[in-house]
Amino acid sequence: MAQVWLHRTTLRQLHSVSPADLPSPRTEWIEEPDLSAVTGFAPKYWIIAGDVVTLMGAAARAAVDAAEDVVTLNSIADQLEEQRTVMRGFAEVVLDEINSLRALHGRPARTLRQLRNAVRGKL
Repeated sequence: MAQVWLHRTTLRQLHSVSPADLPSPRTEWIEEPDLSAVTGFAPKYWIIAGDVVTLMGAAARAAVDAAEDVVTLNSIADQLEEQRTVMRGFAEVVLDEINSLRALHGRPARTLRQLRNAVRGKL
């Protein structure tokens, strides 16, 4: 008999699959899960306790989104330090100009990491 299965850790769903055809041990799967509590929400917001699938509260969902935003913004800022990219070349040209002006005023030079952190702060 074919059934619907939900993987406990990856949240991958399999439809019309018999228990014998599961790609990993049956204990890793929830048979015929009730997903009514999470309908319309991305799996990243789901919580599994035993065989029950529930939805994170609003605060927890906001925390998940905030953590994803941090990763995304850091990735954008990190582009300034990647080797042999247009972004890196542009950053170094701008940094050279900034450091020339800073030297005229007796100020210490800025590093690429400082520029990256300043950009990250503006994102």
